[in-house]
Amino acid sequence: MNTKLLIAATAALTISITSIAKAEPKAEVLHWWTSGGEAKSVAVLQEEFSSRGGTWTDMPVAGGGGDAAMTALRARVLSGNAPTAVQLKGPAIQ
Repeated sequence: MNTKLLIAATAALTISITSIAKAEPKAEVLHWWTSGGEAKSVAVLQEEFSSRGGTWTDMPVAGGGGDAAMTALRARVLSGNAPTAVQLKGPAIQ
């Protein structure tokens, strides 16, 4: 009887993993590339991500050379709602 339960659990886990692997990738991206060529560059990245089946949720934060974005990131992380990806300079993570 335990063998049947193990086989059923293994099958259920395999089905779950397969459906997760086929799930559409989603990314909420916080960045401060908001003007001119920067915005065009982000659009290229977004387009490439979308062309591969992903859903990109853009979260641009203008102003301050990234300071405002870091403030927004800090607030999101502290509230337990961190974005999937963030543009940042290495030392800024501290």
